[in-house]
Amino acid sequence: MILKVPNCIHVHGHGRLMDPPARNSMWRFGYPNPVNYNDNELFCGGYAVQWVENKGQCGVCGDAYQLKEPRPHEAGGEYAKGTIVRHYTVGQDIDVEIELTANHLGRFEMYLCPNNNPRHVANQECFDRYPLYISGTRDVRFEIPADTERKAIFRYKVTLPPYVTCTQCVIQWNYYTGNMWGTCENGTEANGCGRPETFRNCADVSIVTSTAGVPPLFVQQDNPFLLYYKDYRSPNNIFPLVVRSCSSVDRSQVCMSTFLYRRIPGMSDWCQTNCLRYPPNCPAAICQCPEVCDAIGDIAGKDGASIYCMDKCLTQLEDSYSNKTPHQASPLVRNFIKIQNFNLANLIQIGPF
Repeated sequence: MILKVPNCIHVHGHGRLMDPPARNSMWRFGYPNPVNYNDNELFCGGYAVQWVENKGQCGVCGDAYQLKEPRPHEAGGEYAKGTIVRHYTVGQDIDVEIELTANHLGRFEMYLCPNNNPRHVANQECFDRYPLYISGTRDVRFEIPADTERKAIFRYKVTLPPYVTCTQCVIQWNYYTGNMWGTCENGTEANGCGRPETFRNCADVSIVTSTAGVPPLFVQQDNPFLLYYKDYRSPNNIFPLVVRSCSSVDRSQVCMSTFLYRRIPGMSDWCQTNCLRYPPNCPAAICQCPEVCDAIGDIAGKDGASIYCMDKCLTQLEDSYSNKTPHQASPLVRNFIKIQNFNLANLIQIGPF
């Protein structure tokens, strides 16, 4: 299929905070939270919604500002259950992992709010008081290198404040893309200046003091909801189970039936629902989860065309799959589900080994 691209298009970046697991993505690690098929698309409702309809305003966790409170990813919302995903100690250098499923350069910034009430929405003023600096610096900005791949995972460390403890802190991740043309601070105009497309995610953590430099035992504990599996093809064959594609460390966003099963009504819906759940049931012969889309035909090789295809092909649309369940599938699919479910018992084992 050849995509016809208009002369002027706005292309969205896509990304999510994976460590600590954000409210929108924690389901990928087994946390008992609703599945968000669009967990890489918390971008303030989109560029036009943020900057035209809402005059630049955005929900503190990435929801469109005009949505009725409680917004989906804020306290009281569908995805904000107050589950603590990480336990840290005061002043600790913590690991951060960010996945961009469509990279549009720019920068990341992270902030902390000692909220201490999962039923109370953290406000931006609280976040702004506690910037999380990149370890060893006084800089909150992590600039994305210009030669970064279209789809990439970033890992670095930030330092927690040396004086903050909390039973529930909220970490806010901000991604300001660098692909928009606008006016820079010095008055010139350039790509990456002006009003950026903005992404935000929130993660719930706790921070405790350490005694004589030794952190409490529970700080070292792993995610209690995480499952592990054995891969007998590898010498070190115990791995944590994270919902991702079968062939890559990258996490999947869209799954569909393979060519042989595409004619069965409802099969792609079944793949979307079952591949993107925890634990997943995603037979490679039946389902495929594409990781990269490339431009073809008339637009192949044109600037921005491949990024455009990544955005269009690897984005889960709400009216496509997210409201579908296996029970809505055809009788053929329901019978197939009964046959396939036994595989999970052989694959998944609970707890660390």
